[in-house]
Order: sequence, then structure tokens, then C-alpha cells
Amino acid sequence: MSAKAATQVTLLGSTGLVGSSALRYMLSSSNYAYSLTTITRSTPHTVSCANASTTHSNRAVSDIAEAVKGSVGSPGGVYITALGTTRRKAGGVAAQRAIDVDLNKQLAAKAREDGSTYVILVSSAGADAKSSGAYPQMKGELEESIKGMGFEKTVILRPGFLLGDRPGISMGEAFGQKLFYGFRRVGLPVKGVCIDSDDVGAAIAYLVHHPPTESVSTIVNTEIAALAQQWRGDA
Repeated sequence: MSAKAATQVTLLGSTGLVGSSALRYMLSSSNYAYSLTTITRSTPHTVSCANASTTHSNRAVSDIAEAVKGSVGSPGGVYITALGTTRRKAGGVAAQRAIDVDLNKQLAAKAREDGSTYVILVSSAGADAKSSGAYPQMKGELEESIKGMGFEKTVILRPGFLLGDRPGISMGEAFGQKLFYGFRRVGLPVKGVCIDSDDVGAAIAYLVHHPPTESVSTIVNTEIAALAQQWRGDA
């Protein structure tokens, strides 16, 4: 397969579980080229660019909230956000909301203002703006806000419980991972409720070059895994 023309991409959340996986898959693709910008507080872990036309630059900021003072998107480019935190890390629901909802809204709006026409949002299974639960309500509110920003293409990924190694994992997350890995080993059907973070990253890399035909798409757990398989056969 011949190499594709480089696609302009901005990735937020590239040091997290899903974002770091998406970054790795994009940089390691030999058949697809990316002109990739990450915006981080700490340097993301990278791999060598497998495609000669792929480039990667990182804009370091002292606080992600400062990112809106510079370019976030690019004309005709793809804006990807896997930015998020947990209640425990943030120090409470209000602080989590400030990042997961408010900051994400500001950054996406700036990306649209900068000319990005395609957005890929990593949300969560069960996201619902009308939910009584804080986390699904936050995710649902963000989804609705981004849908209304005027991107030509909006893709919302709703993965289930994320499996994968990450620093600072909580006891609850660690227990959940052990539980789902155990269910998998004995053949219980868990594909609809959990997913490897690597699969979400691979699906993102695939979607950059293969956007859905619909202007707004919501892609759930099993569909994300299927896209990851397509990517691995194509990258």
C-alpha cells in the first residue's frame, strides 16, 4: 500500500492511557502519515516515526489551561481529545469537572476557532447529560457541547472499563482490571463492558484517516474493538 498524504492532527491527553496509545499507533504507522502536534505538561513517551512523511512536535505548557493562548487546532485538521482525570486525582467532583468538562470545552472551541474540521472525543460508556451520576453526567454534557461546536465531523468514542497499565491506579481500578482479566481467561462474555486501552488508541489512529460518513457518530465498545482490528491489518 502506498503512503498517504500527511494529515494534520492535534492530540490532547497524549500522556494518558488512551492518548499515549493513540500517539504510539500514529507514529508507528508505515502506511499512513501524520503531521502530529501534542500539547502536554510533561513530555509524552514516543516511538520513532515509521513513515518518512510523519512528523511530531510537542508544545510543552506549564498548565494545560494555558494551551488556549496558542494554537490548538489547524485549518482542515483533526482535533483529538483524550484529556481527562479522576475524582481522586483531581481532589473532588468540582475539580474533576473543571478539567473533564470546562477545560475540554475551552480547548475544543479553540481548536474549532483555529480551523479544525474533525473532532474525535474519547468519552465513556454510559455518558448521559441527564444522569444523576456525576461522572456520566459530565461526559454526557461534554458530548452535547462538542456536538454543537460546528465541526464538520464529530466522532464520540464510548469505551467501557479501560484495561491497561497506568501509574497511580486506584485500588478500585486495580480490582476492576483483575476482575475483567479473570473473566476473560475463563471465557465469560465481557466484550461489551471492558476494552483494552490499546484498542481505543488503534481505533483513533484508524478513524483519523477513515472518518464515518455521518456528520456525528457515536462508537461503542465492540465497534471500537472492530476498528482496532481493521487498523492492525491496514497500518
